[in-house]
Amino acid sequence: MKIYEVHDRTSLLTPLLDIWEASVRETHLFFSDEEISSIKKYVPKALCGVQHLIIAENRSGEPIAFMGTQDNCLEMLFLLPNERGKGLGKSLIRYGIENYGVNEVTVLL
Repeated sequence: MKIYEVHDRTSLLTPLLDIWEASVRETHLFFSDEEISSIKKYVPKALCGVQHLIIAENRSGEPIAFMGTQDNCLEMLFLLPNERGKGLGKSLIRYGIENYGVNEVTVLL
């Protein structure tokens, strides 16, 4: 697994949007399909606008998770459903603390 900050975000928008949607469908069961579709329209802007966008790739170089940080705050964290429970979220948060001084969480839907 490789974790790093992304600078060219536009080339990764599609796979990151896929991760976002899969993660939301797995964990945000209170959202209807219509609500997810509506929120999904705003995700690319959030991905491009967050100060630091960090991705985790598998051994094949495919994105499997991402997080966004802004001013020492964790703004977003999404993992593919089949990556849950393996410590990846913890690794990303640790990376955010060590590299970006993350010490706060903001929940953005």
